[in-house]
Amino acid sequence: MTTDDSNVNVSVSNGAVGTASTVNIGNSTASTSTVNGSIVDSGAAGNGNGSNPSRGKGVSRRQAYAMWGLGMAGYVFAITCRSSFAASGIVAAQHFGVSSAALSSFVYLQLLVYAAMQIPAGILLDSYGAKRLIGAGCLLMSVGQCLVALSPSIPFAVLGRAFVGGGDALVFISVIRLVAAWFPLRQLPLMNQLTGQVGGVGQLISLYPFAWLLHLAGWERAFLLVAAIGVLISVGVFMGVHDTPQWRSGNRIQRQGRFAAGWRNLVEALKSTATWCGFWIHAVTWFPSNMLNQLWGLPFLIAVEHFSPGQASSYLAVGMVLNVVWAIVLGRLAGIHPLYGRAVMVYVSMGSQILLWTLVLLTPGPHHAVLLGLLIVALASGGPCANIALDFARDGNSINSIGSATGFANTGGFVSSAIVLLGVGALLDMQGASDPSAYTSQVMRVATLVQYPVWIVGLIGFSVTLPAALRTIRKRFVTLREV
Repeated sequence: MTTDDSNVNVSVSNGAVGTASTVNIGNSTASTSTVNGSIVDSGAAGNGNGSNPSRGKGVSRRQAYAMWGLGMAGYVFAITCRSSFAASGIVAAQHFGVSSAALSSFVYLQLLVYAAMQIPAGILLDSYGAKRLIGAGCLLMSVGQCLVALSPSIPFAVLGRAFVGGGDALVFISVIRLVAAWFPLRQLPLMNQLTGQVGGVGQLISLYPFAWLLHLAGWERAFLLVAAIGVLISVGVFMGVHDTPQWRSGNRIQRQGRFAAGWRNLVEALKSTATWCGFWIHAVTWFPSNMLNQLWGLPFLIAVEHFSPGQASSYLAVGMVLNVVWAIVLGRLAGIHPLYGRAVMVYVSMGSQILLWTLVLLTPGPHHAVLLGLLIVALASGGPCANIALDFARDGNSINSIGSATGFANTGGFVSSAIVLLGVGALLDMQGASDPSAYTSQVMRVATLVQYPVWIVGLIGFSVTLPAALRTIRKRFVTLREV
């Protein structure tokens, strides 16, 4: 059906890789493609609407990478702030003189704020653009780090971590939008993967340079310096980033009706079982590694495995390297086997993590290097496997609701991580281990048993929603190929 002002052109091309379909309606373009059977939404391009999926005419590769680099500076800063308590957990307990449960509340609240902000952040991104959200996110995190540094009491420090979570929530999806605006369509899968993996440098910064700075300069100066770096990054983003290659034309993001449309899309996404299946995948695969990297890894390894702080940090760093390897492997396999293959990967990752954690917790430490090596390999698969949740959310929803579906699915791992992080602290307190000096092998192993109820609930949720989600995705594959 056409109108006087609309020229509708539908084209389908077939090749060795897959199929692609493009729909041109007036001055806007929306396209989807299937790569080895996987539906990929390439976004919608219009006149300056901030979502052009291909680099504009005359834009150099240097300009595109400059935009990405500035955005990535904000994302690396976000990961550094998010994981700063992984290196300072014990120091934080001593600095504030708090119990284990109170210490957990720092990270617990931050993760809950991040999860709660995912969907609103998507609506804000459509309304105000990537530059403003990345810059504002860095400023919010800097304010949070200042509060943590200067807090006279626990409530102010917890509030500071809430600011960190809120600012963190604005950054990642904004960098992804920036990539979609500045890079050609063929480069988007690689650039999205690089964005997630390069952001992991922030964890290395928190484990090494920040930990060293904390020891050298003390609590207040270390966190204030991090806050100052965030302000500098924010200034650089506001001055140097442009949401689209067409920024000189004076076009602005259209805001009218965006919030109302966003909530309608969210309701549509929540009706899809693929969205809920993605939520459970994210919730069940990622929290074990997150628990170790965010707060309890160093205390557990020191108490149970008798590692030195340096050895514990190195062990966790190996997991981050393996995370990159798993991302490449699972990304390729998910493209080759987009239906049942993805489900098998989730079950294998989840099953191996449960099995190896059980062996570690049932036997006294320190454990053999082979067992610990297998454990870190299994845990490292959790993060990349959690990204399969976003594949389910994308492939099981219409183009209009993909953003809301992805945002909702992305909350799963943060909710489960917050529950486990708080649960470990609560179980430590229940055993009388309210102080780091009381973290023995026995109490740490008992405290980490809190993972099992979360695994059980997540496994049930995933298994119940999986069949209907696969039917929905298969139906969308067939529909696209028929078009």
